[in-house]
Amino acid sequence: MLQKIRTGIVKFPEIKVKPGELHKARGYFSNRYERYDLLHNHDRDTGKHLYRYPAVQFKINRFFSIFGYKQEGIEILKDIFLTSENLVIEGKIIEIYGKEIEVKEAVFGEEGQFYVYEFLTPWIALNQANYKEYMRIDDDTQKNRMLNSILVNNIISFCKFAGYTIKSRLEVKSKFLEVQANLKGKTHNAFKGEFMVNFLLPDFLGLGKSSSRGYGNILIKL
Repeated sequence: MLQKIRTGIVKFPEIKVKPGELHKARGYFSNRYERYDLLHNHDRDTGKHLYRYPAVQFKINRFFSIFGYKQEGIEILKDIFLTSENLVIEGKIIEIYGKEIEVKEAVFGEEGQFYVYEFLTPWIALNQANYKEYMRIDDDTQKNRMLNSILVNNIISFCKFAGYTIKSRLEVKSKFLEVQANLKGKTHNAFKGEFMVNFLLPDFLGLGKSSSRGYGNILIKL
């Protein structure tokens, strides 16, 4: 069964942000709009990280953009669109002269067929817990199975956020290449490549660790 999710995007066509600066841009807006914990994913009272699928994601999709999912994410985008006048990165003030906002509905879910996707940006699949387990595996086939299992969990995480109940077993086939991703000055093992799964996902959706900072963006291959 297919379902729709409301998505929004604020585009800043004139602002140049490098991939390695996305976390700094996110940090600026998270501080500027601190009242929205969906932006920074930290409890305002305790400061503890909130483990949940990010409703707001910062990306470079031809140019610097902020994506929002579901009504709560879109409301944040509307506030940013109406009230943001500049962006500050490492003390440099970047004036915002032009911006665009678009809200639409994206279709996702199961309909009995497979779809092929590619990762446009590195997918950070491993966390501190499963990194050691992954590195202990010598067989490439077993490593690939582990990555496929993690990818399924990433999709399930999005579905829980979107209020979608998966009816069938998700089946994944993939071809990944291990790459290095720089996040906040630290190097992380990440992956590029493509995968096939019996589930329709929205274009430019982020999967995996740090998807709020532009990692793990996917695009369907036609």
